[in-house]
Amino acid sequence: MCPKNSAGGLERVLPISKSFAARYGADLAIPNCQGSGVGNALVYTRLVEEWARHLGRPVKIITAPLAPSVGCVVNEDPFAIWRNNPFVWKILDGEEIDPAGFRLVDQERKTLIQVNHIIENICFAYGLKPRRLQPSIFLTQNEIQWALNETRELKRPLVCLHPGGTSGSKPGAPWHHTYWHHLIEKFNRIAGFFQIGRPEFGDQDLELAHPGKTLRELMALISISDVFIGFDSSPMNIATGLEKPVIALFDMKQKYDCESRYDELNIPSVMLRWAYPQNHNFGLMPNDNGDAALAFVCHALKTELASLTYNI
Repeated sequence: MCPKNSAGGLERVLPISKSFAARYGADLAIPNCQGSGVGNALVYTRLVEEWARHLGRPVKIITAPLAPSVGCVVNEDPFAIWRNNPFVWKILDGEEIDPAGFRLVDQERKTLIQVNHIIENICFAYGLKPRRLQPSIFLTQNEIQWALNETRELKRPLVCLHPGGTSGSKPGAPWHHTYWHHLIEKFNRIAGFFQIGRPEFGDQDLELAHPGKTLRELMALISISDVFIGFDSSPMNIATGLEKPVIALFDMKQKYDCESRYDELNIPSVMLRWAYPQNHNFGLMPNDNGDAALAFVCHALKTELASLTYNI
């Protein structure tokens, strides 16, 4: 149900999800975003925190194992984005309880009105305004210590690169491979680099250390990095949730192609919905041979690295 002071017909927004949650005694029904990216599910973590704060207690959610179009590995935690979340006290598996009903919940997410950032759109459906425009992610001490040990031989400060993703630049484009190496060569004397993503999923191999395999491992590795650079992707959402300085690349041709598969009317709102205002967001346009974007990315990285130490 919506907050008592909600108005404007919010009871008519996501009615299937709200009734599904009530039917099985849950506070919220959260889609698992079947067939789309993990980032589409990560943005719901903010709703869960805001709803728990609104109720004044941890919440029970009904969801299902993550089912992205690509990215999950063998033995992946099916509820990886919810582990160790203090705002969640119980998770019900909708695919076990009522698979047909839960599929309707998952499909209903596509009816959200895209008038602002996706997190604001989701929270608005429940009459809430997000305190922070970022996912809500929590790690354990052991996970963070594992990531520190995995990267202990790398130079500091540490830059995490994610050169792949569903909407990343394709072969032949400057930012598919070449400009990542230009970036590394320009800064490798003053910073260490590692990459996340998996070549078996089509991500570029920059011949850097890439120790993470599972989603929880990627979260931990991002958490101990000093700066994140990558395409609009689930790691970009994770880095934003972990409050890292983020340099986000939006290949506009690839975003156009990805969004047009779902609904052409989504395309004009791509940057509005997915670009976090606290990040450095760069649109890669077809009329740019890569040089202009590289200059902007280098400037942003130089600025972030300079902010990590005192100039004495």
